[in-house]
Order: sequence, then structure tokens, then C-alpha cells
Amino acid sequence: MNRSRSQGFTLIELLIVVAIIAILAAIAVPNLIEAQVRAKVSRAKADMRTIATALEAYRVDHNAYPPNDGRYNVPPIQITTPTAYLTTSLLTDPFSVREYDPTHGTLAQFYTYTKIVTESEFVEDALNGFTPPIEAIDMQGLNLGAHEKYGKWRLVSNGPDREYASQTVISFDPVLLGSDVANDPTNRTVSWGNIIRTQKIGVATFTK
Repeated sequence: MNRSRSQGFTLIELLIVVAIIAILAAIAVPNLIEAQVRAKVSRAKADMRTIATALEAYRVDHNAYPPNDGRYNVPPIQITTPTAYLTTSLLTDPFSVREYDPTHGTLAQFYTYTKIVTESEFVEDALNGFTPPIEAIDMQGLNLGAHEKYGKWRLVSNGPDREYASQTVISFDPVLLGSDVANDPTNRTVSWGNIIRTQKIGVATFTK
């Protein structure tokens, strides 16, 4: 009887073990999530650097940047076809890989590309069926000053919050709906804002 008692655990001992495991899990899981987010941020920045290189190579050959696609503003097909300035397929945003738009399908999974246009270019693009998004239009009432702020193009990853823009969080930005707010990892890794790269300043640190 004494031998059988020594081979088991008491309820208190089991509860202590469970409590220790719970504490360790509470410490480890957030750190794991933080590491995953940091890895995705690094990948997004590397992808956008690759796309930026392809855009600049396209410009050297065509003396212009690829147009806005007029659909979901994904990286332009012109940098892969017919000349492969981007040797891989169009890269997907690691923060949007599970997104699916009811109208545009898996296009929601790509980075957002916008070529910045003037008022006259906006009218010309619209007549040709390639209406650029508001963020791309440098004119009064839309995104005035876009050329000065971005240069000739703008690339965006949805960032850790997985949202490109917001109708509610940023009330002072009625035109861009906060899409120009750069993600700040010092305000928690999983914080609000986008990862932005522009032709003028590289990875953006500005906020609007």
C-alpha cells in the first residue's frame, strides 16, 4: 500500500504543474506572435524593395512608370510581362494572404501599387478605363501634394493590423482614411498603420 501511494501525484502537485505550464505558455505565446509579426514585416519590406527595383528598371526602358490598373491597384503586370523586370510572380502581402474580395477575388492578397498622376493624367486614365485611386491623384479635393510627398509611385502593405484604411479610426483623414499612417513597431508590434514605400523616401516614416 505504501509503495502504491509513492508512485502517484497528489492533486496539489498536479495543480502546481498545470499552473507552471500556464505561466510559461502566457510568456511564450506573445513572444512567438511578436516574432512572427516581425518576420512578416521584414518580408514585406524586402518584397517592396524588390518591386521598387523592378519599377525603376521599367522606367529606364519606357521613360515612365507602369500605369494604375484600374481594378484593385495591385503591382502592375507590366513588370512581369512581356519583359520580366520582376523575375518571380507578383509578390503577395504576407499580411493579406488570406484575403478575398467579393468582386476582385485574390487580387486582395497583393501589395497596393499606385502611380501618382496629375489632374490631366487622371482624366486621360479615366477615359481609357483605368481610373486611379484617390491616393494617386495629385489635385485639389483629392490627394493634393502627392507628388511632393511620395514621388512618382507608392507601395503599401496592409501591415500587422491587416487593414489598408479605416472609416472610423482616423477621423482627421477623410480622403485617405488613414492609409498614409505608417505602422510604428514601437507602439506594440501588432499596431495600427501600413508599411509604406515610396519612390521619393523609401520606407515611409511620415504620418498624415
